[in-house]
Amino acid sequence: MAQISKEKTMEIKKNTKRKVCQACGYRGTRRAIVIHPIVFEETAEQTMVSGGRRALLCTNCRIELMAWYSRKISWLTYDSRSKRYIPRSQEEMAREYEATFEAFIKYKKRVHRTG
Repeated sequence: MAQISKEKTMEIKKNTKRKVCQACGYRGTRRAIVIHPIVFEETAEQTMVSGGRRALLCTNCRIELMAWYSRKISWLTYDSRSKRYIPRSQEEMAREYEATFEAFIKYKKRVHRTG
């Protein structure tokens, strides 16, 4: 996974006055809240998608989101014509990351409200 540039990280930190997890609402210190890219930089660069979309997440939510990514996103798709699994395009992968992130945030907000 590519590193987020220092300039982008500093810009995000300056624009964020409060360190609050966007998923669960946890208010923490600088070390407890991390900046996480929603679409990974390699995918964003190859698709010309804005790679600047990032989320502030506590370490627990970041770990949980990575588990969601590994369970819900597949690099392969079934092609019925050739009857084979083929790699997804980078554009499809970017859409999958975005959709999975949005579903994760909705889930966390629902759980946080009821829990």
